[in-house]
Amino acid sequence: MKYHIYRYENGCKWMDDLKDAANYFNQLPTDGKYTTIGITEGSYAVDVVIKGQYAEGQDFLISQDIRQSRLFKENPEKMIKALSDLYEAVGVKSEFSQKMLEDLKDLANELDHEIDEM
Repeated sequence: MKYHIYRYENGCKWMDDLKDAANYFNQLPTDGKYTTIGITEGSYAVDVVIKGQYAEGQDFLISQDIRQSRLFKENPEKMIKALSDLYEAVGVKSEFSQKMLEDLKDLANELDHEIDEM
């Protein structure tokens, strides 16, 4: 698993180490440019945390994209763990990250039930 950090006009940087990726993301300015950190695995990628103007006045905005991502649908438990680690490394407030993680656990259970019904 890799981490991608994208900043409008700077492009995308891929990193293998979560701590290094979080540090790089956190040192980028919080301004009007779209800035995100996400998870990349194989040919799939999903933005996870957004900062700057697009964070809607908060320090960070948790992206909802993970819900529809192939990465989550193929291995929800692995992604929930990876998201938890990423949220913590970046410094997302636990009140926001815990809500998202609980919602994703519920969604993972729904996916399991759908598979069982097939």
